[in-house]
Amino acid sequence: MRPGRGAVAALLFVAVLVNLPFLHHSWQQWRVSRDGVEVTAEVTDTDVLREQTDPHYVIRLRLPEDIDPDRQTWPAEVDRATWQRAEESGEIGVRVLRDDPGAQHVDGERASPLGYVVIGVVDVVVLLLGLLLWRVRRGGMTSDVIAGDTSEG
Repeated sequence: MRPGRGAVAALLFVAVLVNLPFLHHSWQQWRVSRDGVEVTAEVTDTDVLREQTDPHYVIRLRLPEDIDPDRQTWPAEVDRATWQRAEESGEIGVRVLRDDPGAQHVDGERASPLGYVVIGVVDVVVLLLGLLLWRVRRGGMTSDVIAGDTSEG
């Protein structure tokens, strides 16, 4: 029994689904760099997470009312120097889309590579499944070999 087009379509669907967050983030960052406006945000809080082992410098900021009428508080992880300046001045620079306050880039922002690692691992698994499917469809593996039955007869 050879797998049909449904398995190929399912693998393609999973590959697209897994990569959508990365594609959306890249598209948003492109929009912010192209159409964003520079504003000064109010720093509402600062914190250091895991200070003893692996410090992460986090700020919470509020964008100007003309950009974010709801005046939400947005978190961002920044480098230490930026964190210190933000703590002292109570302000930080942000590049943001006027019509989408969630699409922003904070000065000194540090991005975590964890999301990219997870997406990369899942992409490798999908690729390996695709290669296995291709091999099975070519007839290189019979159902007996897949089932583990190597006896003749």
